[in-house]
Amino acid sequence: MSALQYRSLLLDRAAVNPKSRTVEASLSSEEPVERFGSAEVLRHDPAAIDLSRAVNGLPLLFSHDKMQPIGIAENVRLDGKRLVATLRFGTSAKADEVLRDVQAGILRNVSIGYRVIESETTATGWNVTKWAVYEASIVAIPADTSIGINRSFDGDSIMQENLKIEIRDLVRISGLEPNFADELITRELTAEQASRAILTQLAKRSEEQNISRRVAGNGVAGELADPAFRARAMSEALAYRFGGIEPGDAAREFIGMRVVDMAKDLLEIRGIRTKMMSTSAILERALLTTGDFSNLLLGTGDRILRNGYQSYAGGLKRAARETSARDFRAKQALMLSEAPALLKVNEGGEFTHGSATESKESYSLATYGRIFSISRQAMVNDDLGAFAEMTGKFGRASAEFEAGYLVDLLASNPTMSDSVALFHANHNNLTGTGTVISVTSLAVATKALRLQKGLDGTTPIDAAPRFLIVPAALESVALQYLATITPNDAATVNPYAGKLELIVDPRLDAKSATAWYLASDPGVLAGLEYAYLEGQRGPFVEVRNGFEVDAVEIKARLDFGAGFLDWRGWYKNVGA
Repeated sequence: MSALQYRSLLLDRAAVNPKSRTVEASLSSEEPVERFGSAEVLRHDPAAIDLSRAVNGLPLLFSHDKMQPIGIAENVRLDGKRLVATLRFGTSAKADEVLRDVQAGILRNVSIGYRVIESETTATGWNVTKWAVYEASIVAIPADTSIGINRSFDGDSIMQENLKIEIRDLVRISGLEPNFADELITRELTAEQASRAILTQLAKRSEEQNISRRVAGNGVAGELADPAFRARAMSEALAYRFGGIEPGDAAREFIGMRVVDMAKDLLEIRGIRTKMMSTSAILERALLTTGDFSNLLLGTGDRILRNGYQSYAGGLKRAARETSARDFRAKQALMLSEAPALLKVNEGGEFTHGSATESKESYSLATYGRIFSISRQAMVNDDLGAFAEMTGKFGRASAEFEAGYLVDLLASNPTMSDSVALFHANHNNLTGTGTVISVTSLAVATKALRLQKGLDGTTPIDAAPRFLIVPAALESVALQYLATITPNDAATVNPYAGKLELIVDPRLDAKSATAWYLASDPGVLAGLEYAYLEGQRGPFVEVRNGFEVDAVEIKARLDFGAGFLDWRGWYKNVGA
């Protein structure tokens, strides 16, 4: 998986709508952008752009800082050869500050974070033929000046500024001193030349610290004398090379190290001499002698796997409650009814006994997974791109599997412990005749949830809805009835504006393109629940040295299960 990259466009402040706190913006175009001394062109057509992460909107950040979310980029779509969206600012203090600067014309640039999936070389650089967009950001300096009110800006000057920023970021990430960045910029190096200089400097620093690292007794240097800690730091550095998480201090000096050099280092710290060994022998010895190198690959795979797994946050999981299971036996969920009503006790009178009813639902975990391999030749060649790509895809596939599992469960309308289907007239959570989404039909559904009774059949539980769940076919209609509008009279008031959160899952379209659902807060009323094996949240990887094949085998595993515990917090309208 490639590292996250960025490019920017200019924002037209005239497009700002202060009432809705939105602005129409262009996110990217096919304008060439200089990167690593060559021109990069992002192809803009439906086959080239992966917009799966934009189905429910992209995060809107400030300066690509994931710790500063300021809103959401909605309705991300292609408009000719441009990627456009509606930027909706949040209500935080930072969002207000940025929105005011946008309105004032001080901040005029929008940038995207994206990953390159496939590309082809050209005479001047390369064309990106497959890429995925991850987030949008308000930034100060653009890379792409092809769209907006500042067409007259000096593109070369902007490119130089971007190059300086890129060099400073590389130096900072590598843990080198800021004055080293100044030196590289003064030498007028390209990004590629600066990268080579940084790797050379890292290797030099690593060599200088080698002796002290082995004898130091405290701090990061002392911890690196522990082979297990050292292997974890190397795995972090290796994962970073393939688009993983930001490396820590201990991992930075290993960023430029080849895989075989890591194996050699781990052997030598154990006292195993490698001076006379070939590259192939070093790898074989590292895999067979100690668990350090296997743990290195395991840690790398796990980090990349989780990066891919966490990249998808859509689907029904938002309306479900997460828990864990101790084993694979049926997970029982016992629900007691409301406490019996309090009765007046006369002076000197006796307190009388009351009773509670109960309901029991259950579901079980199951194990899912696959095995793939890294050839010994690939490790000798320091070519782990396929390993990183496949591991990342397994992470994404795990998230997709969970989302599909929950949709299948919802669409199957499972039978509850009372022998009645989840959605049924007897449960007062299913329409007799389907209707389209409207204020009237939402009112009917909301009323049905609020009037749901406890297990005693008498006490109202007031299951207020929180989520409106729709297939992709109903997204536009749903947005209309959740949008904030300024009414002229009471008849045009939208009572659901800001009251419901929209969940759009395109997997529902294959089940029904007309059905829609309301769901209550799973933290208040446990309806849909999903679980992982205790201590193993999400997918995991295991590593072993192959015997039948000349490779290292990687097994990706997911222990997962889900079930409906209560029908009273869910409502279905089959639509029309």
